[in-house]
Amino acid sequence: MEPPPPSAAITPRALAIHGKAIIIDGHNDSLIEHRARKESLDLAPDWPSYQVDLRRMKAGGLTAVNSMVGDDDLVEGLDLWSGMYENLEKHPGDFLLVRTPGDIVRAKEGAKIGLIGQLESCTLLHNSLRVLDVMHRLGVRVAGLTHGEGGREYALQGSRSPFGYCDPVDRERERKEAKGLTDFGRTAVKELNRLGIVVDLAHANDAAFYEALELSTRPVEFSHGAVFALSPHWRNLTDDQLKALAANGGVIGIAPLPAFIGQDPKNQTLQRFIDHVEYVCELIGDKHVGFGADYDGMGRDTVAVIPSYADLPRLTQGMLDRGFSEETILNFWGGNFLRVMKEARIG
Repeated sequence: MEPPPPSAAITPRALAIHGKAIIIDGHNDSLIEHRARKESLDLAPDWPSYQVDLRRMKAGGLTAVNSMVGDDDLVEGLDLWSGMYENLEKHPGDFLLVRTPGDIVRAKEGAKIGLIGQLESCTLLHNSLRVLDVMHRLGVRVAGLTHGEGGREYALQGSRSPFGYCDPVDRERERKEAKGLTDFGRTAVKELNRLGIVVDLAHANDAAFYEALELSTRPVEFSHGAVFALSPHWRNLTDDQLKALAANGGVIGIAPLPAFIGQDPKNQTLQRFIDHVEYVCELIGDKHVGFGADYDGMGRDTVAVIPSYADLPRLTQGMLDRGFSEETILNFWGGNFLRVMKEARIG
């Protein structure tokens, strides 16, 4: 499809579809960024120096968000959980904790924001299934196996994940030479399936990615990334990876991080973002693509291709202009992530 000129305004049809959608963001780093800046973890006030606050969440129609609550430091993770509960307790009319797929539906019906506890790495578990059980009891429902770390104590993959741009030859060599999941990593995938926690493969090296897909008996997600064929970044999935993800029943969340969307700054645009969505739909179908913003995790000076949640209706309009059906748009915004959560039997 050839992209038309950008719409001057959001049409009534786009607004109606957007209002109907359950909108789930695959990844958000606001709590840890607030902690890093030594500022309040309360997301309700206006925070102009961040990409996220409650006003912009509601302006964009957000229903639920995978909120990062830890990666390699257990104490930090518990502190982030404290921040999650602070938001839930201070603003019960605005936030609710998601423990089951039904909670996401209730968030939509009640015009609330569902907070989904998400680990960006399981290194903080220190190879302990007991700690994983505690994290599940706290509310973790999505767990990334790694934040790119590997080959060190408690990491779940044997070698680090590369970052930055690369060429296909390097990518194929890495797939063959990378050290995949550790013994505990393999055990963790099985336990995550048993507990009802969605396995997240964002940041995994290519060997660990394929190994986890072979082991997982439930659909997984790649919470935030994009398409390697359109922007040759290590964090983007190749065609083979996308096909393997679809065979598992999983979903990739397309992230509006400029570097993921285009290597050339001229391609770091809303239309190019839609190209990524379209590419996934044409290659593996519209049941395997979603939105994974990575807001407040891009670096303070980075302007996202879709700057904030308040701009999400522009994306709905852009997809409608491109010729996407209402069903595909609804699948993209949250239907696919919700399906994965149901099939993973979270709860």
